[in-house]
Amino acid sequence: MSQRQIDAMQPSETLWDADVSGFGCRRQAGSRVYVLKYRKGGRQRWLTVGKHGSPWTVETARREAKRLLGLVAGGADPAAFKAAERTAPTVADLCERFLGDYAREHKRPSSVATDERNIRNHVIPLLEHLAVAAVSVADIDRFKRAVRDGRSTAKRERGPRGAPPVKGGPGVTNRCLALLSKMLNLAERWGWRPGSSNPTRHIERYAERKIERFFSGAELAALGAAFTETERHNTENPFAIAAIRLLVLTGARLGEVLSVRWEYVNLADAAMRLPTSKTGAKSIYLSPPALEVLTSLPRLDGNPFVIAGNREGTHLVNLQKTWRRLCRVATVKLWLRDAASPAGRLATRLALELGREPTYAECVSAADFPLPVGLTDARIHDLRHSHASVGAAAGLSLPVIGALLGHSQPATTARYAHLAADPLRAASDLIASRIAAAMQGKPADAGNVVALKPKAPA
Repeated sequence: MSQRQIDAMQPSETLWDADVSGFGCRRQAGSRVYVLKYRKGGRQRWLTVGKHGSPWTVETARREAKRLLGLVAGGADPAAFKAAERTAPTVADLCERFLGDYAREHKRPSSVATDERNIRNHVIPLLEHLAVAAVSVADIDRFKRAVRDGRSTAKRERGPRGAPPVKGGPGVTNRCLALLSKMLNLAERWGWRPGSSNPTRHIERYAERKIERFFSGAELAALGAAFTETERHNTENPFAIAAIRLLVLTGARLGEVLSVRWEYVNLADAAMRLPTSKTGAKSIYLSPPALEVLTSLPRLDGNPFVIAGNREGTHLVNLQKTWRRLCRVATVKLWLRDAASPAGRLATRLALELGREPTYAECVSAADFPLPVGLTDARIHDLRHSHASVGAAAGLSLPVIGALLGHSQPATTARYAHLAADPLRAASDLIASRIAAAMQGKPADAGNVVALKPKAPA
């Protein structure tokens, strides 16, 4: 069988090779396809080697036919293997089963929604056609870089003017790798992959910059003044203000506060008993200030939620606009508290000229120098960090702080370790400085004398 013979083939003609038994070429609907015919288990098998053209020439197809016949001689059945490959579960099948048989049964709705979004935006566009059993380290490595660089072909499903391409980055890449790791572990459990074969184990995650912002005492005071002002003038939704107050007073997560129902609140026990949270059932303990916030809120007929939404029977779902406005008001108050600073002098001058406290926009418009960010870069989640940091600086133990915040892993609370050490460092500095002063013969402050020798018995 030669190239010239193949070029001269007529439609529906089959040409057999004289050198390799069972190897031939068929002309089908204008194309020429190399085939291999062999017997296995008393049955005749047909196997397509490939379509004529790059990379399949007469010589390359003949070599592949010889290789396949060698497998047959060794007891394998290449046709059965190819058929199994065609029906083998793909990554798309794995995603569907993961969501149906695992995620929706064992994960919180918000976590399921995140998984669905990452699957739709990244996993499906980049991996859906791969057989689960064939996913390799190289496949995951390529996926990792594609997601980081935003090379997914998915589009966001919102916006009347069309959706922009989905963005990538190290953070979303790490979330997708964690999702794939879980799905491929389940694939092993379901028999879709060999045991201990998860390729994500060999892929390094990207380093992420942990954003940990803690409010200082002055910032908390400015934020409190902003709360009071907005409540006095009734310029913000009172339920939104109450939600933000509860966040800073309890250290609870945003979703926990927004979705809490009155039936979960026990004012007598000063606690909110949540049946579910990110880490399971959780109790949020209510201090007197937090109780005051709750008791000041009205209970709306037909609405079971503490933080009632604008629509009947719903809770608020977004505090961002209220939070941004509060932070801008608090930033101006922070500048006014530091009258000696350039921003403070500017805000004070504007207050005298206007006869009232200037707005953030007025300060920005009047400034001919870069203004400090103040609280304008603060996130709602920073309230939770600040709640924990105050406890750590007060000397509370990390396990206690972790229990209050509902951390399931001690490592999550460990970020506050340096703050917990501050009172001890201050005590150590105080003792050492007084010892040093005594050893130099300097008088100690009254009432704070350091005794270098024990008192003689009376």
